[in-house]
Amino acid sequence: MGNSDALDEPIVYEYPLNERMRTFLRLEFLFAQYRFGAAGESAWHTREAVNALLDVKSLLTRSDVRSELQKELDRIEASLTQLEQRPEVDSGLLEPVIQDCNALAGRLRNAPTGIPAAVSDNAFLTTIEQRAGVPGGTCAFDLPGYHLWLETPVAERQALLAHWHDAFELIDKGVAMVLKLLRHSADPIEESAPGGNFQAMLDRATPYQMLRITVPGGAGVYPEISGSRHYCNIRFLQQPRSGERPQQVDNDVSFILERCVI
Repeated sequence: MGNSDALDEPIVYEYPLNERMRTFLRLEFLFAQYRFGAAGESAWHTREAVNALLDVKSLLTRSDVRSELQKELDRIEASLTQLEQRPEVDSGLLEPVIQDCNALAGRLRNAPTGIPAAVSDNAFLTTIEQRAGVPGGTCAFDLPGYHLWLETPVAERQALLAHWHDAFELIDKGVAMVLKLLRHSADPIEESAPGGNFQAMLDRATPYQMLRITVPGGAGVYPEISGSRHYCNIRFLQQPRSGERPQQVDNDVSFILERCVI
């Protein structure tokens, strides 16, 4: 009975409409992977957490995410402050959110630039990172010191993982806040894709940042999404169980579309 219920749970697919949201969604994914690994006790769980943190570090070295997050929180705060002035809006609900955005943006603004030394100057992590690009390069005979550490008591490993994660705490919190607010910003609209195809123009005056497509879990289809701030195109596909190339469905597909913007 439980498995049947799980299969019927709706599945949400998200599509970022700008590079900033693309980066934030990737970071959210990596922090979730870190938390999964850090909560486990096996060496494989710890490996998962370390790999996630190294990917976060790599992503942060490619762009100034700290500055991007601060700007986004400042922008959201300004939008919510404007919204708060409307007579039909409950300012008591909005005020704590505005204060949280302001406080976190201020901490990001005052934070040092670059990757914190606890991670960037850590020779142990650097050695793992250098071998991580080689298939199987972090196995025991390549990195015996890593293998030894993975055999230490779980409490010691989890404490060190938490210390490394602290270097990214502001980024983690900022990404979580922005995406949570963005996801709650849209009204779900029921749509239909005739023959598996759906196209829609987006209001050019509204800077949409993300699309969310919710499909019934038992439908057995997934959306292939393309688009920009001005339009979206959704094509629903089926993935054969035996692993062949996915095929577009030819029947109508009902789904829920959310256009996210603050």
